Amino acid sequence: MENPTFKTKLLFWVTLGVFPTFFAEVISGSTPFPFLPILGIWGMVMVTPLYAIHILVFAYLVYRYGKPRFHTLFLAGALFGMYEAYATGVLWAGWSEPPPILLSEVGVIETLVLVLFWHPVFAFIIPIVLGEVALTRDTGSTNDVARLTTGKPLIILAVVAGLFQSINMPSAAMALAVGVVNITVVAVFIFLWRKRGLDHFSMQQLLPNKAQFRWILGVMVLQYVFLGTISTSKYPGAAGHIAVLVLYVVLTLLFIKSLKTSRRTPLPAITPPTYRWRSFFTVSAVFVSTSVILSTFIGALQPFAAITVLLSYAVLGVGLFAIALRQMFRRN
Repeated sequence: MENPTFKTKLLFWVTLGVFPTFFAEVISGSTPFPFLPILGIWGMVMVTPLYAIHILVFAYLVYRYGKPRFHTLFLAGALFGMYEAYATGVLWAGWSEPPPILLSEVGVIETLVLVLFWHPVFAFIIPIVLGEVALTRDTGSTNDVARLTTGKPLIILAVVAGLFQSINMPSAAMALAVGVVNITVVAVFIFLWRKRGLDHFSMQQLLPNKAQFRWILGVMVLQYVFLGTISTSKYPGAAGHIAVLVLYVVLTLLFIKSLKTSRRTPLPAITPPTYRWRSFFTVSAVFVSTSVILSTFIGALQPFAAITVLLSYAVLGVGLFAIALRQMFRRN
């Protein structure tokens, strides 16, 4: 069996890293231009590498020690989202210091949104599904979300993403520029990959091997050290650290359990989705149009819209967590 060269794997790692940066940072408005050397220098040197390293580490664990079921992907994404503690301090400091609801010095809404919804869905599950469908011959990650990968569900997702981005855009022109520029970057990476006929490899072939994983894990540690030194002013007292460490332990134990469960559970037989450029551009157009239109009219409603959306995400996060646990502990 043909194996990819290191150069091919490196291109895949960069491309896969672009996906969570787009879905998590661009859609949220946190980093409008993460791929541009002038407007987005911080995005290029820190944000995109941070997302790329995280998705590679957790994808490696999922595909090497388990299968890409919803519960494994969700819990990997939840652990992914825990970087919002020691790397950014957001779980303690919140989006508005102090967070509106605190429990053991930890922001409750911030944790529910970021750890149980935003990062599992937008920083991990969606990028992994897109990565498999657009860049590889695998479609295992789509088994549990097959109904959401085509037609109306994709349009609804694009509208929701456009709504959320519009809340954080200062103008319609900015929303248009952010959408067009970043979607173009994503499209170029996918085009170059598929144009070279590299989509016949599997995820396991393209993800790091053991030796490469150790180096990537080392880079992740260095990222945490660097970002942690910047974020120490947001760190809490002992109670906040203990609460976050307990959450880390709980999520890690659940993730290990999910990997063991997925290994012995066969993937269901489904008709896998096929990557189509028409669908890509249709969804992209809906996303950009929604963001542009809503950013024109949202104005004074921005605070109300933001609170409503974030509370909705918190509720959805709890629901998705419950679904993941139910799937993981379900008796076959």
